[in-house]
Amino acid sequence: MSHLINEILLRLAKLVAAGIVGAILYAVALVFLQISPSFEVAALCWISAGVALLLVESSPL
Repeated sequence: MSHLINEILLRLAKLVAAGIVGAILYAVALVFLQISPSFEVAALCWISAGVALLLVESSPL
C-alpha cells in the first residue's frame, strides 16, 4: 500500500513541477516576448513544461 501512495505522490510532484515551470514560461512569454495573456498561451506553456520534464526524466544518458 505504501508503494501506491509513494507513486501517487511522485505523480503529483511532477504535476506541480510542470505547473511551476509552465508559470515561469508564461511569465517569460508575457514580459519578454510581449504576448497578450490568454488561456491558450497558458495551456501551451503548461504542456510544453510537462513535455520538457518528461524528456529530462527519460534521458537515455
